[in-house]
Amino acid sequence: MFEAKYTDVVDALRFDIRNGRFGGRNVRLPSFRELAKEYNVSLVTISKAMNFLQQENVVDIQGTRGAFIKADVSARPRSNDIAVIHNFIGDWEGLHAIEALESYAREKNMGVLSLKAAESIQYLPELLTKLNADGFIFMHSSLTEDTALALSHAHIPFVSFNRLDLDCVSWVDYDNTGSFAGALKFLLSTGCRRIAHIDFKVNFGNYQAALHAVYRKTLEEAGCFDERLFIARDTRGEMRRIFGQQFLEAASRRAARDLLELPELPDAIIIRSFSGEVLLDEFARHGVDLEKKSRLLLALEDIQSYPERFPALLFPYREKVRAGFDLLYKFIRTGSCGPECILLQPVEKFVVR
Repeated sequence: MFEAKYTDVVDALRFDIRNGRFGGRNVRLPSFRELAKEYNVSLVTISKAMNFLQQENVVDIQGTRGAFIKADVSARPRSNDIAVIHNFIGDWEGLHAIEALESYAREKNMGVLSLKAAESIQYLPELLTKLNADGFIFMHSSLTEDTALALSHAHIPFVSFNRLDLDCVSWVDYDNTGSFAGALKFLLSTGCRRIAHIDFKVNFGNYQAALHAVYRKTLEEAGCFDERLFIARDTRGEMRRIFGQQFLEAASRRAARDLLELPELPDAIIIRSFSGEVLLDEFARHGVDLEKKSRLLLALEDIQSYPERFPALLFPYREKVRAGFDLLYKFIRTGSCGPECILLQPVEKFVVR
C-alpha cells in the first residue's frame, strides 16, 4: 500500500507542478506539511515523493528555505479533456472505438472531444495547438507530418493509432507485416499456391507498400507470386463517397468481380476489411461456390462478427484503444511527450476446416 500511495503522489505532484498549479519556475512550493495535508498522505510519504522529484529535476529542495519549482511549466491551461481526431463516417469501427476511448477516459475523470479530420484541421495544424485539450489521439490515418511536427514543437503530447516513422511520433499499432507473413505461410503450408489478397487502397505512410513487399517476398520464395492477385483498388473514403453506408458491401462485391475476371480463380483469399459473407454471395450470384474453390482467411477488427468456420487474424480494436489511451495518459501525467511506440500482436485463429 505504501509504495502504491507514494507513486501516486509522485505522479500527482509532477502533473500539478508541470501544469502550473503552484506557479511558474523558481516559485517556492508549499511546505512539506502543507503538501502532505493537501494530498492526504503522511509527511514521510510526501518527503519521499519530493526527493524523487528532485532527482528528476522537477523541484529543487533548498533545506530550510523550502522547495522550489525547477522544471519548465506548461503555459497551456489544464482542461481534463483529450481530443480524438478521426476520419470515421458513421461506421461501426469509429463508433465503437470512440465509445471505448470515452469509457477509459471516464475512469480517469477526463472527457473526450471528437473531431473529424477535415481539411481545415489537416492543413492548418496550428489550430490544434490552440485547442483546449491536454493531449491528442489520432485514429484512422488522420495524422499528417505537419501536424505531428507542430504538436511536437509545442510540447503537446499525442499518440497515433497508425505507425508513422517520424522521430517525434508516438504510436500504437498492430504488427501488420509480421502477421501477414504468418498468414501467407499458413496458407502455403496447407497446399495453397494462388493466394489472393484484397483490401482497400491506403494512402498513408508505407502501410500498403510494406504489405506488398511481404506478399511478393513470401510468394516469390515459394515460387508462386502473381501480381494480379494483390488487389487494392479503391480507398475507403472513395467508396464511402460513392456508396454511402453501403460502401463495405459495394467494395466486397467489386473485389469479387475483380477475382472472377481472372483467368484462374485463386485457391486462397486473404480478406482484409471486406465482408467475407458478401464476397461468397457475389460469387454465388455468378454460379461459383467459393468455399469449395478457395480457402478464405479473414483479417478482422470486429471480433464479435467473426465467423468461426474461417481461419482468421483478429485485431481487437479495444486492445489498441486501451494501449493508446494509457500511453497518452502517462504522457499527460508525467509531462512527457515521448516518443514511445507499442507494437501489438494480433490473435491467430488458423483453424483448418
